[in-house]
Amino acid sequence: MDQIKEKIDSLTAHFEKIPYLKVASEKVGIPLGQLVIGVMLFLVLFVLLGFGASLIIHAVGILYPAYMSFKAIESPSEDDDKLWLTYWTIFALYNFIDRFIDYLFFWVPCYFVIKLLVLVYMFFPETRGAVRFYNLFAKPIFKNLEDRIDTFLSSLNSKSN
Repeated sequence: MDQIKEKIDSLTAHFEKIPYLKVASEKVGIPLGQLVIGVMLFLVLFVLLGFGASLIIHAVGILYPAYMSFKAIESPSEDDDKLWLTYWTIFALYNFIDRFIDYLFFWVPCYFVIKLLVLVYMFFPETRGAVRFYNLFAKPIFKNLEDRIDTFLSSLNSKSN
């Protein structure tokens, strides 16, 4: 039970940085951490039932990260800039790969919930999943192909001039 309370406190501390959520929490009279968990469970239930799964997944994967990217750009620190740039790189690759995987796995039970959880894992500050995916997959692949990609892009640039 203490671990659950710690997680709720961690969520509360993280989401207190977003003024709109604090105001919403105060207006409905529910502690912020519990409100966030409730909204997350509601979204997961909607995704499980198939109501607007794609819309919810894209909203979660884009809206919160977009707002946090804005906050990172406006902050003096560059660490958070790198974190969100890494997220968007992995998110772009995820979306590209997802176009193909979707056709193969859409029938798997809880597939859309898994997609939703992967996105949350990627951007959640405590997990920093996008950084892990970047270091494990994207960085080695891009490093291996860097010269070829640069040559190709250079040739495209010279042809357009």
